[in-house]
Amino acid sequence: MDLLAYAKLNLSLRVLARRPDGYHEIDSLVQTIDLADCIRVRVAKGDALDVANDLEGLEGPDLAYRAAAALLAAKKTTCKVDIEIHKHIPVGAGLGGGSSDAAAVLQHLDPALPPRLSADELHAVAARIGSDVPLFLAGGCLRLRGRGERLDPCSEPRTETFVILVPPIHCSTAAVYGAWRAEAAPSDAASTLGANDLLPPALATHPGLLPYHQAISSSGGAFAGMSGSGSAFYAAFMDPAGAEKAAQALRGLLPQARVLVCRPTASGSRRIDPGGRT
Repeated sequence: MDLLAYAKLNLSLRVLARRPDGYHEIDSLVQTIDLADCIRVRVAKGDALDVANDLEGLEGPDLAYRAAAALLAAKKTTCKVDIEIHKHIPVGAGLGGGSSDAAAVLQHLDPALPPRLSADELHAVAARIGSDVPLFLAGGCLRLRGRGERLDPCSEPRTETFVILVPPIHCSTAAVYGAWRAEAAPSDAASTLGANDLLPPALATHPGLLPYHQAISSSGGAFAGMSGSGSAFYAAFMDPAGAEKAAQALRGLLPQARVLVCRPTASGSRRIDPGGRT
């Protein structure tokens, strides 16, 4: 099966407190977007897992591998699963690519290996893999609470076109969260579009982000912000033509950066046939 695993943007992010388990309590508005990794999953008889991707330098077990292994363990079964990932979502940018890959594998491999897990069981497996994984099982516009595993769908879908600015800088999530201080967090970050409590610590730990932050803030969007713990920035435009114009200006101003124009999606992933159709 061939899958598209979509990226996400944190349209607002408030960090509330550090939990005893080491995670942080958050309150965040998230939207999935049509920037996607391409994944091919093959199932056969056997007991081997194999994950390949076309991006060098990834550290530790791939989240898609962990997702497949966790799903097989939950079903108490074995089989041969080959997962091939072609990365298009930048790594270390706060766009959730690894978590989206894991969720796509969980969601679409589950019905191929009966019996299917219940929605609650699948959510629990996703939450054990990573804080961002459950949101991609639903996708669309969501409000995240807890450490990210408590999801509330928004009543209205987002309609903006997003310009994404990805600097040639990989942010360390651990370093950014480690530099976060509760007393410095703005109290309205969860309700203000573009607000992100992690922006000050991201700029402190990765000073090279400043010109990208300044550029996106001046790009003319209805609102602008940073996604997750960085390094990607975004601006939201009601007019797609305005988004394209801003993207062109950013490409000229910051040629070393990756500039993308993306639209919201209603799901966290989708299955396609080899011809590219849903």
